[in-house]
Amino acid sequence: MKKILCALSAAALFCAPALNAQSADHGHNHGLIPCGTDHQMARVFAENPQLKAEFEAREAQAEAEDRAAFATGYMDNTRSVMPPVYIIPIVFHIIHNYGSENISDAQVIDQVRILNEDFRKLNADTSIVVPGFQGIIADCEIEFRLANLDPNGNCTNGIDRIVSQETYIGDDGSKLNYWPRANYLNVWVVNTISSGAAGYAYLPGTAPSASADGIMILSTYIGSIGTGNPGTSRALTHEIGHFLNLQHTWGSTNNPGVSCGNDGVSDTPVTEGWTSCNLTNNDVCNAGVDENVQNFMEYSYCSRMFTIGQRTRMRNALTSNTGQRSSLWSAANLTATGVNNNPANLCAPIADFRPAGIVSICAGGSVAFTDQSWNGAPTGWSWSFPGGTPSTSTAQNPTITYNTPGVYSVTLNASNTTGTDGFTRTNFVQVLPAAAQYSNSTYVEGMENVTTFNNDWTIVNPGGNGWARTTSTAFTGTACMRYDNTGNSGGQVEELIGPSVSMAAIGNPVFTFRVAFALRAAGDNDRLRVLVSTNCGQTWTQRYAKSGSVLATAPTTSGSFTPTASQWRLETVSLNSTLQNAANLRIKFEFESDGGNDVYIDDINIVGPASVSSPDLNISLFTVFPNPAQENTTAMFTLAEQMQTDIQVVDLTGREVMTVYSGELQPGEHRFDLNTATLSKGIYFVRLRAGNGFVTQKLVVE
Repeated sequence: MKKILCALSAAALFCAPALNAQSADHGHNHGLIPCGTDHQMARVFAENPQLKAEFEAREAQAEAEDRAAFATGYMDNTRSVMPPVYIIPIVFHIIHNYGSENISDAQVIDQVRILNEDFRKLNADTSIVVPGFQGIIADCEIEFRLANLDPNGNCTNGIDRIVSQETYIGDDGSKLNYWPRANYLNVWVVNTISSGAAGYAYLPGTAPSASADGIMILSTYIGSIGTGNPGTSRALTHEIGHFLNLQHTWGSTNNPGVSCGNDGVSDTPVTEGWTSCNLTNNDVCNAGVDENVQNFMEYSYCSRMFTIGQRTRMRNALTSNTGQRSSLWSAANLTATGVNNNPANLCAPIADFRPAGIVSICAGGSVAFTDQSWNGAPTGWSWSFPGGTPSTSTAQNPTITYNTPGVYSVTLNASNTTGTDGFTRTNFVQVLPAAAQYSNSTYVEGMENVTTFNNDWTIVNPGGNGWARTTSTAFTGTACMRYDNTGNSGGQVEELIGPSVSMAAIGNPVFTFRVAFALRAAGDNDRLRVLVSTNCGQTWTQRYAKSGSVLATAPTTSGSFTPTASQWRLETVSLNSTLQNAANLRIKFEFESDGGNDVYIDDINIVGPASVSSPDLNISLFTVFPNPAQENTTAMFTLAEQMQTDIQVVDLTGREVMTVYSGELQPGEHRFDLNTATLSKGIYFVRLRAGNGFVTQKLVVE
């Protein structure tokens, strides 16, 4: 190796930055900010300057202590201190919605293995640390053990599973079921971190509250198996470094490659920070001085080591009461958390199973159930399936057929030699008739008849206030549907599902509804979707989606929004030829909250207005809908060939009152919107002239 590390002497505490530093390679960040710690701390400091002042005072003291220890050569790398090993109880809170983020126990156990190898210098890849740093690879004498007793003294395997939409948010508000930080290192595992980071932690004393102190990390960055991989399996090692008072090697910023900096540890050279594993030409900040690219507090994705100075700093954090780190490894706490019971006693299972949300199938269909019991591995299963065939099962993952329409509950009792736990999903399987519930020439739902509505429609509210029938406002009559968005922080997705309707019975159906919505604040992005299913809700296809200002029908309203008559908009949902002939169509309104205002739905109509065809004029399916109309309607028709086309609206005397279109049209389907709000109430005719002839449709304006 041509270059050497800064000498470990008091005269070279920190190497000075070079004037012509080159930029680090940012090509290996996996599309994420690898660590969001500094971003989170900056946010907290902005809100609480006192925390920042206290942190800076502690940092100054820590750096002074480091310089003094460095001046005397630190400790010998084989020397032990009392206690020789700090043992830290750890709990993994898996926040999930039954997706891939619900990682296996084996993946968590694999991650704990990696932590213990990294912090005890047992990782085999220390052998490929470059020679200049081989002499200062530290055995930190810190170990991690999964808790065997929870805060209430109950048996646990140290893996806590919580079903919540918070898995898609991943911020401090997602840190559910906090266990006291004086007793446990809390790790929350999620699907998504909203800041765009792969993980983040708080240095001692910088968390905004005790319940936020711990580590948030993506499920794909846990362990080297399952959804994890070896390349990202050191992310938790990095975040625990922060938890134990280590900064990034380049200092307190999330942005390596910007400028040279230091981490307050004397044996880690000044560095600009790395996002690639450059081991040969990395003397960016000081010519001739290699930088510690393989350090666990780097972004290089080839991390292998902590230094002796970093070990000293982490162990100092564990003997300080700042952030209650010093109580974690006490003998009393190791007994209270059960980590001395190694291996752990087998715990009774906590029963759970998939599917998660309400299951809808056609009569005669089947549902596959998957055991997802946790806390202790079950060895026995007792299922109950009212309405199913078979009605009971002792299989771990049974498949059950439902032949009779109805709504049915499912119960699982999971057991092992330690105990049994039961779990029931009430009104869980919805079995619909294979034939449509409605086979009339029209389907109209205005929410006016509460009994009919409650019998026909299903409200699915996994969180928040959600959908409910209201009589506080309506476009037609006295009732409509309201999504109560009050108090929602965003991210909730809630559903309103209708009955099955035969499109074939309607003939040439047109699907419309009324909507009213106002933003609460500029930038809100609440989203309304309409989806349809032709197989009793087993699969859904999106046919409509609007969000934010595009969805809004009224001016931004900071307070509670209740629409006036003029603040409703008619929406038309396009149905392709397959859906227009579906024998069993279901509709689902899905609202995704962004913390904005309420949304209202009224007048859900699937109608088959009379259409006119004139084959001799090469015109087919000439339709005007909705009809009767209020402020607008749509004329739709299909041409067999290109021709001159004129569309007018005329009154009963034949006088033209509106010109809709005049010009050449290509073959195919055409749609034109008519603003009927400019017309007086009464009867009109929409006249379509194509080529040498014309056809008309009656139009009623209300």
